Amino acid sequence: MNTSIGRMLAKVGLALVVLSFVGYVGIWQWGFCRIEVPPGHSLFLRYKGPFPFAMGSVSQAPDGTLVTLDASGRPKQIGILEEMPGPGRHFYSPLEFEHDIVPDIIVKPGKIGIVTAKMGKSRTGGSFLVDREGDRGVWRKVLTPGRYRLNKYAYDVKLVDVDACVEAKSRAPKRDGDPTLIPPGYVGVVTNKTDNPTTGEAQGIQDNVLQPGIYFLNPEEKRVDIVSIGFNETTQMVETRDGTGSPSKDDRLGRKPGRDPEYVAGTGIEFPSNDGFPIHLDYTAIWGILPDQAPDVVRQFGTLKDVEQKVILPQIGSICRLHGSKRGAVDLLVGDTREEFQTDTSEELERVLSAKNLTLLFGLTRHIYVPNQVREPIQKARIADELTKTREQEQLTAKAQADLSEAKAKVIQEQDRTKAETEKMIAEVTAEGEKKAREIEATTEKLRAEIDAKTAIVQAQITKAIGEATARTTELANQAKAERFRQYVQALGGPDAYNRYVFAEGLSDDLKLGVFYAGPGTFWTDLKGFEQVMLGKLADEGAPKVKVGTPPIDRPSAGR
Repeated sequence: MNTSIGRMLAKVGLALVVLSFVGYVGIWQWGFCRIEVPPGHSLFLRYKGPFPFAMGSVSQAPDGTLVTLDASGRPKQIGILEEMPGPGRHFYSPLEFEHDIVPDIIVKPGKIGIVTAKMGKSRTGGSFLVDREGDRGVWRKVLTPGRYRLNKYAYDVKLVDVDACVEAKSRAPKRDGDPTLIPPGYVGVVTNKTDNPTTGEAQGIQDNVLQPGIYFLNPEEKRVDIVSIGFNETTQMVETRDGTGSPSKDDRLGRKPGRDPEYVAGTGIEFPSNDGFPIHLDYTAIWGILPDQAPDVVRQFGTLKDVEQKVILPQIGSICRLHGSKRGAVDLLVGDTREEFQTDTSEELERVLSAKNLTLLFGLTRHIYVPNQVREPIQKARIADELTKTREQEQLTAKAQADLSEAKAKVIQEQDRTKAETEKMIAEVTAEGEKKAREIEATTEKLRAEIDAKTAIVQAQITKAIGEATARTTELANQAKAERFRQYVQALGGPDAYNRYVFAEGLSDDLKLGVFYAGPGTFWTDLKGFEQVMLGKLADEGAPKVKVGTPPIDRPSAGR
C-alpha cells in the first residue's frame, strides 16, 4: 500500500514539475517575456525593481544618472539601463522591466554626428568639450558615417554636414556628395574655439594647416577657413566712357586720330606726370599664398577676397602713382625709362607683399595711356624710324634672296657633279668586283683539279692495300686450317685412326650395337663385361686412346 502511494506521489510530483516547466518556459518566457528586436533597432530598457516587491527594497537611481549593475549584470537601482541590446531575441520579465524598441542612429555619408552627453560628471575648467566617457557635455570626437547604438536617455545626437565647420565666406566649390572637406588646390586654416589638453593645442588660429583631403571635424571645437593655394591674377584696367574698351581698341574701331577718349573715373590707375600730363595705366599682378603663409594671412586679413581688396589693389595703385609721378610723360611712353618704371614698380610691390607674408610672381605694366599731344609726335617719329628700318630690312631681304638663289644654283650644280662622280665610282667598283670574282673562280677550279688528282692516287693506294690484306688473310686462314687437320691426324696416331674417328663421330647418338660371341663348345656365352673386354682388346691392338665425351674442334667430312 505504501509503495503504491509513493509511486502515485512521485507521478504527481513529476507532473507538477513538467507543468511548471511548460508553464514557465512555454507560456511565461515565450508568451510574455520574449522580445523580438528587428535588424537596425535596439532595445531601450527601464528597470522597475524586483518582483515580488516584498522580496527586497531597491533604491531609485539619482536624477541625471543611469542605474549601476552588480557583478552578475543585475541592476542595483531602479531606472534606465545604459546598455541597449541589439537585434535578436531577448527575454525580460514585464513585471521587472519596461522596454521600447528604438531605431539605431544612422550617420549617412556627407554627415557627421555631434554627441552631447546628458549624464555624468560635470567637467571642470574652461573647456566645454569632453574627451572621455562618463563626463557630461559635448563630445570632442564626432560620429563618422555609420550605424550607432546610443541611449537616447543619456545622449543627444545632432546630425550636421561634414563641412559645417567651414567658414561660410571661404567655402570652396565642389560637387554634391563629395566627402572631401578640403579640395585640391586649397588648404585649411584651423581656428580652435577652445583648448585641447590631449593634443596640447591652444585656443586660436593654428600654425599648421590641413592639406587637401577628408576630415571629420567638430564644428563646436574648430572653425576652418579654406584658402586657395597658388597664384591669382589681379588686374586694374582703364575703361572709356562709352564702354568700348581701351583707347588702342577705340582707334581701331574708327576713333578720329588726335582725339583722346573719355576715361571712366576709378578704373585703372590715374596720376599726373611730373610735367603735368594726366596718365592712365593698366596693371596686372600675379600673386599668391603658400601653405605656410596661409595661417598668417587669415590671422591678419581674413579671406582671399579681403587680401585682394585690402592689400593687393591699394598697393598696386599706391606704388604706380608714387613712381609714375616722378617721371615725365615721354619717359613713361618710350625708351629705357619705361623699362625702368616697370622694374621699379615690380620690385617695390614684391617687397611690400613679402613684408605682409604674401608672394608676388611678377607685376606687369600692360598699357600706359598718355595724352595725344605727347603721344602723336612720338608715334610719328617712331613710325618714320620704323619705315626707315623697314626699307633697310627690305634691301637686306632682297640681297639675301639673291644670295639664296645663287646658293641654290651652286647646290644644283654641285648635286649634278656629285651624281656623275658617284655613277663613275659605282661602275669602277662593279668592274673591279667582277674581275676579282672571275679570278677567284679560276683559282678555285685549279685547286679542285689538284685535289681530285691527289684523291685518286690515295684511293688507288687504299684499294691495293685492301686487296693485299684480303689475300694475305685468305692464305693465313687456309694455312691455319691445314695445320689444324695435321695436328688432328698426328694426335690420333695416323690417317686410319683419324678416319675411324670421323666415322664414329658420324654415327647417330641413339644407335644400339649388339655383339654375340660364341665360345668353344657353347652356342651362348655370358655377355657380361663385353664392352670392357672389347675396349681392352682395341687398346691392345694399338688403337689411339680418345677421351670419351670430348668432341673435336672441327669435324671435316669423310670425303676429304
